[in-house]
Amino acid sequence: MKSLLCILVVSLSFHNCKTEKRTLLDKFLESAAFLSLIDGYLWVNVCPPKNATLTQGTHTITLNEGEEYWFDVNTDSKPRSSYAMSYEIGVAESSGQNLSAGNPECIQNKQIFEPSTIEAEGIGVSYYKDGFSIYIFLFRDGLAGIKSKSGSGEIKIKIP
Repeated sequence: MKSLLCILVVSLSFHNCKTEKRTLLDKFLESAAFLSLIDGYLWVNVCPPKNATLTQGTHTITLNEGEEYWFDVNTDSKPRSSYAMSYEIGVAESSGQNLSAGNPECIQNKQIFEPSTIEAEGIGVSYYKDGFSIYIFLFRDGLAGIKSKSGSGEIKIKIP
C-alpha cells in the first residue's frame, strides 16, 4: 500500500508541472482516472502472515475462540488436482468447538476502490473420513485459514 501511495504522489507532482491552465475539476478527473487505472493493474498480497507451512502428517494446534490459523502446505503427496494444486486436508476440532475454514486468493487488485477483507470462512466440508472433516483447499496463490468461531481447544490438521 505504501508503494501505491508513493506512485500516486510522484505522478500527481509530475502532472502539476504542466504549464497549461486547467480547472480544478480537470485535474481531479485526470487524477481519479489515473488512480483507477493503477487500481486495476496493481496486484497486492492481501492475506495475513501465515502461521506455518505444514508438511505431510498430522499436526496439532490450539485455537481459542475468535483466533485464526493461516497455513500453506509443503508435501510430496500428489495433489487432488495438479493444475489447481488442491489438497484434501482433514480438520478435527475439540468437542464443543465450532470451526470455519477459508481459502482466499492472496493476490488481488482493486484494493483502493473495492478493498477486500480476508477471512477464514466460506469453505464447506466436502466429506467426513476417520473422524476428520475433509476440506478441499487450493494452494495456487493463497493460504488456508481455520477460525474458531466458538469454543477453545486443540485442533488436529491432517495433511496428505
